[in-house]
Formats: sequence, structure tokens, C-alpha cells
Amino acid sequence: MKNAKKVLFLGASGRVGPSFIEEYFKKYKMDYEIILGYHKTKPEYPLEARKINLSNIEVLKKAMEGIDIVINFAANSNPDAEFPEILEPNIVGAYNVFEAARQMKVKRIIFASSVHSIRGYPLGYEVKHNEVPRPLNFYGASKVFGEALCHVFSHKYGISCLAIRIGAYVPDDKKEIVCYTREYYDYVISQRDLAQLIHKCVVAPDEIKFGILSGISNNKRKYMDLRFTEELVGYKPEDDAFEMCEEIKKRGKS
Repeated sequence: MKNAKKVLFLGASGRVGPSFIEEYFKKYKMDYEIILGYHKTKPEYPLEARKINLSNIEVLKKAMEGIDIVINFAANSNPDAEFPEILEPNIVGAYNVFEAARQMKVKRIIFASSVHSIRGYPLGYEVKHNEVPRPLNFYGASKVFGEALCHVFSHKYGISCLAIRIGAYVPDDKKEIVCYTREYYDYVISQRDLAQLIHKCVVAPDEIKFGILSGISNNKRKYMDLRFTEELVGYKPEDDAFEMCEEIKKRGKS
């Protein structure tokens, strides 16, 4: 794709990466070029892949050569992890990604934050993007730090940064498991909705310099207010986790 934006996806082998790549090939591959950043095992996709190391800024800089946008999903995503397990990948590693991007003149960073940054709010309340974070674990606290880095690098260096507070992610092949094991669906986000939201962040106007976005589907009850996200990047979620799970449970009884 001549003159297409080059987008480096870090953490492509995690929970979100494989299903996002699936959606990318179905819907978005003509809009920009995805390049995969991998730590240990090279992903088996027909895409360019570059070695990364969150602890090494020079390795990250090399991976970012010619890159326009970085999507950073590389982290320890265990909500029960203690601080020593979080420190290197989620704190130091997050800073290294931002700093490498700054030095390599990357135009935008899309940071994978989490609903865990605000889980201190009660269910039934729609958390707005500009309310005080309330993490309940070290993982959530590390995501608050990442959101803060977003603002620092945007304000201080002019890098566009969008942080997505990703809810309970449901890839297509895990719908039944989620519907039968979760007690509530207020902050669920489906595979196609998260892929769409990431895509909207990639193609959003360059003038957008900072935003904290709500990463949930259009659920009947919402843990996060979607209005700011819809207005800022044009996100239009297609799924409702309550309807999805009701339908799955009906099929299970028939």
C-alpha cells in the first residue's frame, strides 16, 4: 500500500491481538499497514513483524523506524499481579514505548488502558472520561500511570495520544464462556466493537491530541459513558452484551 500509514501493533500475541488482526484483514487492511511487534515468538501472520523489548529503548526505536502510529497492548494483563510483576512491563515498559515513540517522531500512540483503572466506581454508575480514576489493584494503577503518560507526552511533546479503557473483552470464540460465567455485562466489549474502536483511533484526525475513551459495547446498562468516545472518534458500537448473552442462553435451552 503506497503512502499508507504504518501502524506498529505491540502485544499482538495477547488476548486482543489475534482477533483484531482477524478483523483487520476482513475490514481495514486497505486503510493502513499493520506491522507486528513481538517479544519472543514471531507471529505467524502474512504481515511484517519486528522484534521488540520493552526494557530496551534502542530496540524499540529500531522497531519504530518509519512508523506513524503505535498501538501499545504490550503489558502484564493479570489483574491479580503484585507490584514487582507489574513494574517492568507496565510502568518502565510503558514509559520506554512513549519515549522511543517521541524520539522516532511517531505521530500517535494508542494506549491500551483498562476498566480496572476505574473499578472503584459502583456498578450502575456510568463513569465519564474525565472523572478521577479509582483503581482497585496494581494492574489498574499501572493503567492510570499509562493514561497519565498519554497526557504528559501529548501536552509536553505534541504527540497525539488516545487511551482506551478496555472493558471485559469477548472474542467471538469465547462468547458462550463469558455469557455463562459473568454475573454482569455492563462493561463487556465484543470483538468487532473493540476492533472498530481501535480502527477509529488509527484513522482519527491528526488534530485530536488527547482523549481517554470508553472501551465497551452499546450495552443496555453501561459502566462507562460512551458519548465522549462517540463524539471524539466517531465510534459506533454494534453489539449489546445483554442481548448477545440472552440469545446465546436461549439457544442453549432449545
